[in-house]
Amino acid sequence: MDPLGNLVDWIAVYGIFGLFAIGLAERFLPALPSYGVLVAIGIAAEDDVWALHTAVIATTVGSFLGALALYLLVRAVGKKRSAAFLYSVGGWVGLSQARIDWTLSTLRDRERALTILSQLIPTVRLISPVAAGLLGTNTLRFVSGITVGIVLWNGLFIAAGYVAVLAIPGINSSALALKILILLIGAELLTALVWRLQRRYSLRVNPGASER
Repeated sequence: MDPLGNLVDWIAVYGIFGLFAIGLAERFLPALPSYGVLVAIGIAAEDDVWALHTAVIATTVGSFLGALALYLLVRAVGKKRSAAFLYSVGGWVGLSQARIDWTLSTLRDRERALTILSQLIPTVRLISPVAAGLLGTNTLRFVSGITVGIVLWNGLFIAAGYVAVLAIPGINSSALALKILILLIGAELLTALVWRLQRRYSLRVNPGASER
C-alpha cells in the first residue's frame, strides 16, 4: 500500500501542470499532507519522471500563487471578516484560537523572518498568508519572505525523497512520509518550547514588553 506513490502516478500523467496543480491544491486542502506528496515527488524524480529542479520550481509556483491569492483575498475582504475566517480555517487544520493568536503575535513582532519561518511549520504555514493579510504585512515583504520559505520547504522534502530512494531503492513513499511527520511534530514542539522560554526570559528582563 502506497497511496502517496499512487497520487504521484496521477500527477505524472499531467507533467508540469500536475506538479503546479498539487502545489496550488495544498494551500486549499488541509487534509493533503504536502510534505508527504513532496517526498513522493522527489522519489519520482529519481525515476526520471521529471527533473529535480522542474519539480521544485513547478510546485513552488503553484504554492506561491495559492498563498498570494489568500493574502490578497484577506486584504480585499477586510480584517473583521478575515479574522473570523482565520479562526474557522484554524479549526479545520487543528489549530486553536490561542495558537492562532500566538502566530499573529510572533508575525507582528518579526514580520520578514517569521514570514519565511512560518512556511517551515506544518499547519501554521497554511494560515500564515491569511495572518499576513490580516496584519497588513507589506506586499513586497510578504512576497519575498513567502517565496524563500516555500522554496526551502518544497526543496527540502523533494530532495529528501530523492536522496532516500538513492539510499534505499524501492522505498515506500507513504512509510517515509509517516517517519518524516513524526520528526516534524518533534521539531515543531521543540520550536514552540524554545519560543516560550525565550518569551518568558524577555518578559523577565523587560516586563514592559508584554504591553506592546
